[in-house]
Amino acid sequence: MQNILTLPLCQGSYSESKNHEKINNSVNHGRIELISHELLDSTMTSLEEISVAKAKEALIKNLLMPREAMQVFSNLEAAREANEIFKQRSAQALPANIAETPKFHEAKTESLELSDSAKETFARIGIRVREAFIEEQIERASLYNIPYKIYGDDYYRLMLDIDKYEYLLEKANDYCVDWDTSEYDPVALEQAIDEAEYNAYTADQELRSYFSLTRGVEV
Repeated sequence: MQNILTLPLCQGSYSESKNHEKINNSVNHGRIELISHELLDSTMTSLEEISVAKAKEALIKNLLMPREAMQVFSNLEAAREANEIFKQRSAQALPANIAETPKFHEAKTESLELSDSAKETFARIGIRVREAFIEEQIERASLYNIPYKIYGDDYYRLMLDIDKYEYLLEKANDYCVDWDTSEYDPVALEQAIDEAEYNAYTADQELRSYFSLTRGVEV
């Protein structure tokens, strides 16, 4: 009888222990932590520094063209702006019914501290990349007699216009348009291409019509 009376107590103690273990596991796996702005800043800084290091390595190996390098630095600047917007929005007060901001993933990265000499090195690399990019665009503009000085310091827009002009020249060549590159006139070039396209289309339609009319007629 004594053993029978103590048996439910043992079972209850065992069940209670199991329940506590399940609850602890659930809490450990379902815990929601606050977003740490300091960790966010350090994470963004680490990613930026890693990107700069990769850009430097590629530049040294002559694997990164000036245009691509400018795009890398442009992407970094866009990332900084996005980070600032994110921090401003995150700093806004939460609604009264929400006490904590949920966080479901936390990047595990270590902050990289750069020395002053390293920062100066990267700054010099950035200057050299920009100078090489500017020199390349000026050479391309001079090749097509494009007045690059009217662009001021907006060499990126100059690059886009040169790319567009080169595309038009290739298209003109496909339609056998004889174009003199000594004078930069993209509008006139586009008109010449449109006219050539129309003439080619008209000739094709006339050929199809002639074939349809003469099909089956033996000479």
